Amino acid sequence: MTVSITKIELNSYLKLVPFFKFNGQIIKELQLSNCKKYKITGSTNLKVWYTMTLWENESDITTFYQNGTHLEAMKQSKLFSSKIKTIRIQNATLIDWKDAKKRFKEFSN
Repeated sequence: MTVSITKIELNSYLKLVPFFKFNGQIIKELQLSNCKKYKITGSTNLKVWYTMTLWENESDITTFYQNGTHLEAMKQSKLFSSKIKTIRIQNATLIDWKDAKKRFKEFSN
């Protein structure tokens, strides 16, 4: 199983509405996809957001990422964020947020 974790830092608070619009549509598509589980959390200042998804294989991830609303969101992502990072790990379940955020710090070093 593959866990995909994405960190999105919004350029400004004005970008919250476009982000929420895409995010809501992406969640609906996740529910219809081969995604096994997902979760989302934001920072207390609402400028940094994390998403985590669990997939059976890389092919399912690629199919989801390259289609529908997610593809459109990726095309327009530079409009609301200049800092988007994704990491993937092999794990049987989603991990806790503390561990996920720690992995981004390790990834940045």
